[in-house]
Parts: sequence; structure tokens; C-alpha cells
Amino acid sequence: MPDLPDQIPGEDLRDYVTKPLLDRITDQAVDSDYKAAAARRDPSEEEPTRRRRPGLWAMVVVGLFALLATTAAVQTSRNEDVRQTSRQVLIDRIEQRQERVAGLHREISELSKDTQRREATLNALGQRAEAASAAAAATAERTGFAPVTGSGIRITIDNASDGSEGGTVRDYDLAVIVNGLWQAGATAVAVDGQRVTPRSGVITSGATLRMNDVSLSPPYEVSAIGDTRTLAARFAETVSGAMIHTTTQDYGMPYEVENIERLTLPAAPSALLELTHLGTESEDKGSKGTKGSAKPTNTDEDSEQNSEGDREE
Repeated sequence: MPDLPDQIPGEDLRDYVTKPLLDRITDQAVDSDYKAAAARRDPSEEEPTRRRRPGLWAMVVVGLFALLATTAAVQTSRNEDVRQTSRQVLIDRIEQRQERVAGLHREISELSKDTQRREATLNALGQRAEAASAAAAATAERTGFAPVTGSGIRITIDNASDGSEGGTVRDYDLAVIVNGLWQAGATAVAVDGQRVTPRSGVITSGATLRMNDVSLSPPYEVSAIGDTRTLAARFAETVSGAMIHTTTQDYGMPYEVENIERLTLPAAPSALLELTHLGTESEDKGSKGTKGSAKPTNTDEDSEQNSEGDREE
């Protein structure tokens, strides 16, 4: 039977007595083993072992740290290369875009200058077109191929009431009135609504007077655009005005001159603008008696001679 210890370390007597025997034997056996092993160990052999272990772990840690540092340095170097490459690529792209933008600015400047030149040319052409249109309109009004409105005078002449041959209005009488109005300063003349043009003429067709291929009927109205303050007086002072006044007085033909504040004279038929041409000799021979032959018209001199001769007879 083992000897009981004189003193129970770390435990009071009550715990020692109440503690189960098996547990107490196990605890004491383990503690005794540890104490015996510790007593047998050489103190000189423990110190080198303790000294060698920290150095090995330090080498392992340093090696791992060096590996990590190397890996980080390589990765950093690669990243720096990538960043440098990306930066250079971006710089190249920026320079290219800047050059392209500069080229576009130059192109825009050239296009702007070209546009300004074209606009100047267009404006000049527009001014020329407006001037040409105004000139064409003025020419059309003067020549009778455009309607015109303004103040003027109206001369009305009719056949004599007795029906005498001398008291009948002839083509010559209307031609005299028209010529006198031109001499008095009229800017536009119409006979019974038919505009007088350089290609117009009053002709006698049987017992009917015609102008612009349109039949006229009495009383005949000759309208003229002009200054109402002077046109009638100046017409009376012309040779034509004096002649027609004398004729109407001698044969008892109704004759009246009046000022009109607003007159509108229509344009002449556009058919008068069609030009005619002379054919060849063979064409002239083949067209005798056909629609290609020219229609003879009476001139003012012929009308004057014929009319005066008829009235004298």
C-alpha cells in the first residue's frame, strides 16, 4: 500500500477525501510521469534545441516573404509595362484624333469660304435675275405683251348717224388716233380692248375692222395710259389729233375724249410672239396659194391714201 503524502498540494482535505479513488490515482500517475521525465532530462541538451527552432522558422518566413516580394515586384513591373503601353496608346490616339480634328477644322474653313463665294455668286445672279425680270416686265409692258394699269384717257369715235359713206370709221381713222397718242406721250394703247403692239395693225376685212385677228365693232374706244394732266391736250396739238378732230367735225361723227383715273389694258395675244421666217425658193414656189402664203395687210400710208380717196369721192 503506497504511502500517503504528508501534504496534498493544491487541494484541501475535504476535496481530497471526497474525490473518487480512480480519478485521484490517474491524476497522480500522470503528474508523477511528467515529473520523472523532467527529472531525467539533461538541461544542457534542451537549450540548443530551443535555439535552433526559431532560426528555421525565421528562414522559412524570410523565404516566403522574399517570394511574395519578388512576385509582387514582377507583377508590379508587368502592370507598369501595361500602364505605360496603355498610356502611350492613349497618347497616340489622342494625337491622331487631334490631327483629324485639325484637318476637319481646315476642311470646315475651306468649305465656309467656298460657301461664302457661292453665296456671293448666288446673290449676284439673284440681283441680275431680278434686274432681268424687271427689264423683261418693263419691256413686256412697253411692247404690249403684259397687262398694265394706270390713269389715262379714253377716246370714243363712232360712225355718223346719217349712215353716209364718208361718216364711216375707217381703219385709217383708228391708226391716226393711235399714232397721235404715241406722239402725245402715251405708254400703252388699246383699241376695243385689243392691245397695240409692234406687230399689231388695224385692217379692213369687208365692212369690219380687225385688230390682232379680232373683229372690232362701233363705237370704237381707244384707251391710252399716260399723264391725265397733259395727255389729252398734247394729243389735240399733234397733227393726228387735229386731223381726226377735223374729220369728225366735217362728217358728223360722234367723237369724245375723257380722262380716266384708272385704266387696265390687257396683254396682247401670245400668238403674236411667234416668229415667222422666210422659206427657200422651192418652198415659196410650192406654197403659192396655200396656207404658207403671206396675207397682205394695208400699211398706214396705203390706208391713208385709200381712205382719203374714198372720202373725197
